[in-house]
Amino acid sequence: MALTEYAKQLGAFMTLVVVQAMAILLFKLCQNDGKYTFNPASSVALTEMCKLLLAGSLHYNHVASSKKPLWEGVSPKIVFHYLGLSMMYTINNQLSFYCLQLADPGSMALGKSIAPYLCALLLRLAGERLHALKWVCIIVQCCAIAIVQYDACKGTGYLPMKAYYMIGTATSITAFTSVWNQLIIKGFEVPANLQNSFLYAFGSAFAIISYLHSVSDTHGRGHGHGHAVDGPKGFFEGYTLLASLLVLFQAFHGLAVALVYTYADAIVKNFANSSVMAILIIISYLYFGLETTLHSWLGIIIVLTITYCYMNLALRKDLCQLLDWKPPSEPPAQEKAHLLEEGEKTDGEGGVSESNYTEGELATALRNYEAFHQIPIGSATVEQLQTSSAKIGGWLRARPPS
Repeated sequence: MALTEYAKQLGAFMTLVVVQAMAILLFKLCQNDGKYTFNPASSVALTEMCKLLLAGSLHYNHVASSKKPLWEGVSPKIVFHYLGLSMMYTINNQLSFYCLQLADPGSMALGKSIAPYLCALLLRLAGERLHALKWVCIIVQCCAIAIVQYDACKGTGYLPMKAYYMIGTATSITAFTSVWNQLIIKGFEVPANLQNSFLYAFGSAFAIISYLHSVSDTHGRGHGHGHAVDGPKGFFEGYTLLASLLVLFQAFHGLAVALVYTYADAIVKNFANSSVMAILIIISYLYFGLETTLHSWLGIIIVLTITYCYMNLALRKDLCQLLDWKPPSEPPAQEKAHLLEEGEKTDGEGGVSESNYTEGELATALRNYEAFHQIPIGSATVEQLQTSSAKIGGWLRARPPS
């Protein structure tokens, strides 16, 4: 049985949660007295090269099995998109290392959990509509994050202001690049792994340049002060088992993000941060000395509850109203075809006029049907198709046509 749209979204979400939680935790575990044993720039470069190797191998296997062109659908426009996107990712990756020198992993994840709201605003500016329940979940989550991070006794946050500035910058870049990447993946007829290969190729180049700059900068400061300073770390110097695992999980993280963009969207990708936070706050409290209060734990419960509501209600919410249907039986193919044909031609009380509404709007209605009921539209019963046609028609008539 084919996976439903919702099952694919949930699977991609869970994969990203597991991989991202491990990656952020490894960021902290790799520190020794607040410093990394390796050069962060070299770690980013190695990660990008691992991602390129994985994406390139997957694309080559796809080409070999499908007999399609190696550079299918590639144009100068998409190449320039990924050039700019990889530059932003490189900056954000470097910034993440320094954020985690000032903040614990849980606070880092909490700060980045505000990204869904920023993503929602950017997607709305890009023309994508979000129904009311999604907006409610996003806004309540942002308020809960503020509750967790605010120290009522001191009248300030729990972390130094410099940490909040850096986390805020990293979060803004995360939201912007998330939406940008989603629009590219869904806006071009290019295989996802080929798109990722371009992104990681540029990312590798930028990361190597960043590493060479960090080495030359260390040499310059040493000569400028006229005394010995710690020499720059070699490209492979200081890599313990944990540091190697960090590179590996960051590479897997890149592929997990691409999976979420393919089957879900940038908001789901950033909601994964909320679930990651649940794991990391507990670990930070137990092992990294994070101070917590009843106030902050209540905020965490709200964040987790809203994440559950978004993933289990908002994504599955029908465009008209929630319906409690029984498991469907397979109707005759002729009857289904007749119903769908009638739905296209009818503009009565229970139908949808194809001339007034775009193909995208009709496709969105059917995807929401599949997402909520967790069954393909082709497996619906005759009665369910009739009811769904009426509900979708009423929803579309309530909105002005595109």
